Amino acid sequence: MDVIDINSGLGKEDVFTRAEDFLTEKGFRISKVDQTRPWGGFFVLDESQIREFSAMFFSDIVLSEEQLKQKLSPKFLLVAPGARLSWQYHFRRAELWKLINGEAGIVRSETDEQGQLKKMELSETVSLKQGERHRLVGLDKWGIVAEIWMHVDPDHPSNEDDIVRLEDDYSRK
Repeated sequence: MDVIDINSGLGKEDVFTRAEDFLTEKGFRISKVDQTRPWGGFFVLDESQIREFSAMFFSDIVLSEEQLKQKLSPKFLLVAPGARLSWQYHFRRAELWKLINGEAGIVRSETDEQGQLKKMELSETVSLKQGERHRLVGLDKWGIVAEIWMHVDPDHPSNEDDIVRLEDDYSRK
């Protein structure tokens, strides 16, 4: 069941508006919105709401009290139809993803060689290990993915600079 009404005819601005309205209605405070990504964009939510975010979108994952005290960077990723994030990995984080609306696919591998595209299932948690190669892929409709970063070193948390791009459709490094 779709939690946000994002039919295939909506443009990027409308999809972002509906996602923002949904998050606001659910009581989440948005720290940052980025609609400039060529593949779509994201919302970063208030870190202090990680318990509510985890309970709403990752109720199948048990986070320890120690983990909940650390920076977990709750986000919403919005991937456009036919768009792809870079083929990438991270040194300082693992990630949890859950498709909460629309359609999206994932490619993943333990090596630099890309695996097969797998369609993500609604409400199924995907756990990406530190260093695991991965790519989020937009399919025929917009996809909305809830994401939590699991930082390897809480004293030196991961950030956007911790992206090692192996391949990118948009020539980013």
